[in-house]
Amino acid sequence: MRKILILAGMFSILLTSTGVPQVKADWLAVPSNDEFTGEVICLPDVYLTEPHSCLLAGPSSVLTQMAKDGIIYPAPSLPVSKPSLSLNEVPYKYAKIVSPSAPLYGSLALADSHSATYQLAGATRYISYSYIQDTDYGRYFQSSSGMWLDGGDVARAAPPSFQGVIVHSTPKTQFGWILTPGKPRTSPGFSAPEIKREVLQGEIYAISATKQVGDTNWIMIGLGEWIEDRIIGRVVPTTVPPEGVTNGRWIDINLAEQSLTVYEDNRMVFATLVSTGADPFFTQPGLFKIYQKKDKETMSGDFSGDRSGYYYLEDVPWTMYFDKLRAIHGAYWHARFGYDASHGCVNLSIGDSRWVYDWAKVGDYVYAYDPTGKTPTDPAFYTHGGA
Repeated sequence: MRKILILAGMFSILLTSTGVPQVKADWLAVPSNDEFTGEVICLPDVYLTEPHSCLLAGPSSVLTQMAKDGIIYPAPSLPVSKPSLSLNEVPYKYAKIVSPSAPLYGSLALADSHSATYQLAGATRYISYSYIQDTDYGRYFQSSSGMWLDGGDVARAAPPSFQGVIVHSTPKTQFGWILTPGKPRTSPGFSAPEIKREVLQGEIYAISATKQVGDTNWIMIGLGEWIEDRIIGRVVPTTVPPEGVTNGRWIDINLAEQSLTVYEDNRMVFATLVSTGADPFFTQPGLFKIYQKKDKETMSGDFSGDRSGYYYLEDVPWTMYFDKLRAIHGAYWHARFGYDASHGCVNLSIGDSRWVYDWAKVGDYVYAYDPTGKTPTDPAFYTHGGA
């Protein structure tokens, strides 16, 4: 109002100074009183009942409609922090056997004479080694079993470094990690325009809402930012313990989302992504107890019947058995956390498995479940399981 008055005066002076006769400009007139004529617009907020003291328009109408649609905005900040990087450290070095059938030697003398003790063939074979010896006949790796392998048959492996989060209080919303890069859309549905920015693998987001459109479940990670459910691994918080858990301590494994959460005193204290059993070697749903902990374990097995699926894994770290041979443990041979990839065990990164191992006690509950109902629940379906 003050600017209009000043502009009117300046306009009057300009007309006079240029010799043009001054005329009354009614369109510049300003009311001489501050009387209000109209409705007050509501302050930006959520109004689930129709307000009588203000007009529900503008930002308040948008926020109210979002609340009615089940959208939490702004999403509460996540009460989480990163664990120590030192949890990734193990006193082992790993190497992958790359030859179709690698000879193993009981001594360097046998290696030099190419007198193999036996052959190790299979789909997935890794050794843990602590010693490398160069000889006149080449380089050899000594595995933790004491056997020697030709350096040409192995390739050194770097374990994945992904880590979950320490949770300081149970989050009020779902949250999750991006599994594969993608561009969000402005609204749920493939017909909505993509936005310019791209979400990247490993980024963590609070989730404001979910919405089913056709056969696709859409996840809201920001205002006007929706992504497909398939590119995010979600954590769904709960404060209600599974039936049978009586002490408020349990490890919660969501088989559909491939996520693991740890609860203590009925409060979430840790969360991460995992890899559970892939079809047909599912991780069995149910309530179990950790019955044995081992800081390292050599695992091997064959579920194919013709040894085409044979695996051999030395010094698997931080193993917690809970259902026959199915265990929660570190996995250094793949980084597919957020996807099913095991023979029934629950694979975590080395750092995450160390955190859970340090927290867990023999006798703690492990609750595995599939909210989609796609994982078989008949105990007769399940064998002893494996890595």
